[in-house]
Amino acid sequence: MMSAPAANRAQGRGVERAALFSGLRELEAYSLPCDRVYFGHEFCQRRLPEAGEARRALELAEARNLPFTLVTPFVTDAGLARVRALLSELTGAGVPSGFEAVVNDWGALRMIRREWPGIPIALGRLLTKQKRGPRLMNIIGRLPADAADHFMRSNVDAPRLAEFLRAQGIVRVELDNLLQGIRREPGALPASLYTPFAYISTTRLCLLMGGDQPGKNFRSIGRCSRECLRYGITLAHRDMPVPLRLQGNTMFFENKKLPPDLAALNINRIVIEPSLP
Repeated sequence: MMSAPAANRAQGRGVERAALFSGLRELEAYSLPCDRVYFGHEFCQRRLPEAGEARRALELAEARNLPFTLVTPFVTDAGLARVRALLSELTGAGVPSGFEAVVNDWGALRMIRREWPGIPIALGRLLTKQKRGPRLMNIIGRLPADAADHFMRSNVDAPRLAEFLRAQGIVRVELDNLLQGIRREPGALPASLYTPFAYISTTRLCLLMGGDQPGKNFRSIGRCSRECLRYGITLAHRDMPVPLRLQGNTMFFENKKLPPDLAALNINRIVIEPSLP
């Protein structure tokens, strides 16, 4: 969890502070100050909230006078239908003030642009294509300057791609807090930075889906009992500079140290993860 001093320092730099929740219980229990609520799931459509749960989360945010961001994952057609149902529920009386959607799927982006053109959209972490592998830290100090610089950047800041994203209605991009540091181009899209957990890789083949039963791991179909809500796995190796955290279908590492130059990177929002997504 991001420490209160680190969060306060970020706010002191004029940076908006959001908090990310994947369930109502987390949101109801959260007591630290924040400026925005992120609610949903980036990595698994099975973890998307039900419509009533999302409605209640929006009500809790509005009761605290906090704007609301719906977070959505990469999806199949069935998952896309669930995203549509969530947006219909949350915008039935009109798009709430300050409402946003985070998309991690190009099909979801297309649907929202077509059916809810007034909703501001943020490009999620799964689509910003940073170089996240922690093993880079074993070689980054030995690389030529240009190569090291490359590994600190995201494709979304390439001028042609940034132009395309703006044309698609993307108003911000979501970034991970890389161990090797972050560099961005001047005039880049506004960005959110997630802390303390950065995602490394994700898949539909879920290790924890039945992983407590021999021979039933790495499944993407069949009944899901949401084992990821009950346990995770920490992995360590002498060649890995930090422990890896496996939660459901996604691997993470932890990095609590924020870049010192958020304004220069056009990072104007910190997204606090109270627990692993």
